[in-house]
Amino acid sequence: MSGFDVRTADAHRSRALTFFGSLTLGIVIVGGVLISRATGETEAMADAPAPYQFESPRGLHADKILADAATELDFDALIQAEHAAFTACGDCPSVSAAEVTVRSGQTFASVLSAAGVDSGDAHRAIAAMDEIFPARRLRAGQVLNLYFETPMFQRASAGDRQQRLTGISFRPDTERTITVARSGDSGFRAVEAMSNFETRHVRASGEIESNLYSAAVNAGATDRVVTAMAGVLGHAIDFRAIRYGDRFDVLFERFENDRGEVSRTGDILYVAFEGRGDPLEFFRFESADGAGYYNFDGESAARLLMKMPINGARISSQFGMRFHPIRQSNRQHNGTDFAAPTGTPIYAAGNGVVERADWFGGFGNYVRIRHANGYQTAYAHMNGFARGIRAGTRVSQGDTIGYVGTTGASTGPHLHYEVHKDGRPMNPMSLDLPTGITLEGSDLRDFFAERDRIIAMRDGAAPADGSAAPLLVAERAAQPARRPGSSTR
Repeated sequence: MSGFDVRTADAHRSRALTFFGSLTLGIVIVGGVLISRATGETEAMADAPAPYQFESPRGLHADKILADAATELDFDALIQAEHAAFTACGDCPSVSAAEVTVRSGQTFASVLSAAGVDSGDAHRAIAAMDEIFPARRLRAGQVLNLYFETPMFQRASAGDRQQRLTGISFRPDTERTITVARSGDSGFRAVEAMSNFETRHVRASGEIESNLYSAAVNAGATDRVVTAMAGVLGHAIDFRAIRYGDRFDVLFERFENDRGEVSRTGDILYVAFEGRGDPLEFFRFESADGAGYYNFDGESAARLLMKMPINGARISSQFGMRFHPIRQSNRQHNGTDFAAPTGTPIYAAGNGVVERADWFGGFGNYVRIRHANGYQTAYAHMNGFARGIRAGTRVSQGDTIGYVGTTGASTGPHLHYEVHKDGRPMNPMSLDLPTGITLEGSDLRDFFAERDRIIAMRDGAAPADGSAAPLLVAERAAQPARRPGSSTR
């Protein structure tokens, strides 16, 4: 006998066929269920509203999603990605979000601490972000989105959950979004994305009815543009002498996104003013020495010194003899007083070196600057000095050197401003000072080319307020040979 039993073999064969048949049927059933579920989920996702739809592979870490978004997607997609990065992973810990607004006096660390973030995580997240957004730049009113994760084994428990920070996202301005995502168990990674803006050249023109500020804003200019206009024109005109019917014209940059929303304004390229005296016209030009404004012939708009080193002020006391309100006697007043609210910035009237910045008797907080050609300027009764202003500091025209106050022998907040030439006091409002620069050689040729380019842009620019056409277009186009800037004083 060989030991082979036919009945036993048949029984083994029958059991094997039954086993593999059952296994095959089970695989088919399970596969059908999975396909049906996947189809149902896909249809449900297609039908359900999803304001932040962003597909990501299961288990993909937040920092990888955000890195890809920053390099491959546009600005709006990154905003979607920053939410999906912390919520899209089905196999990851559950994620919750909290929106917090920074209050006055809070730091980045204190905001995170108040939200329940572990101090170690807060420190590492802030350190990761430091190169693209230093924590000290955080300002009151900034809105932060904080994301926290709860480990999977704690999801079923409604009791004490051990949450940890998994990400931060916020927009420090209209052009950027910054996201900090956990990378591994203890590290963080920061990503910055910039929105793409189109540069447009727009024009604000009009006649003055009450003041330059109101007229320019009504024509589509912004506060920033008006301030820049005042800086260019302030060397050549006395704003107190502006009258009804005086005319202005300004061409400036405006940055808009693809939806036509204005982010901010840029440089003024051209500004003109027609009032009493010769018309004024200045063009922006950048030479090796930096950017500046020049008249039609290439003479700088800037003079050696500013007549009024302060904006938004009124003259409260003129240069010359006057009755002193504190000493109650007639005395020589060697400067001009500008009344303004406490804290109003005071500017350096010209390039120079600070000779002193300290307390000076009845002048209170006092700054004196030495300029070229034997000129000195002095600023008194300041509330305080700007950062870095001390004896020996070199300043440029327009730099903030201090703030209006009422220190020393003063009856109210104002700036006492003096100009001295070779030690002799001069009336700041009647000085006939030389201009800063007159372009020559290749700079002058380059300026002429830039001037003509700006004129072409000016004549074709859209009105800043969306109206039909700037007031001065027809007049200037009809007189291309006119050279209003050739005599600006």
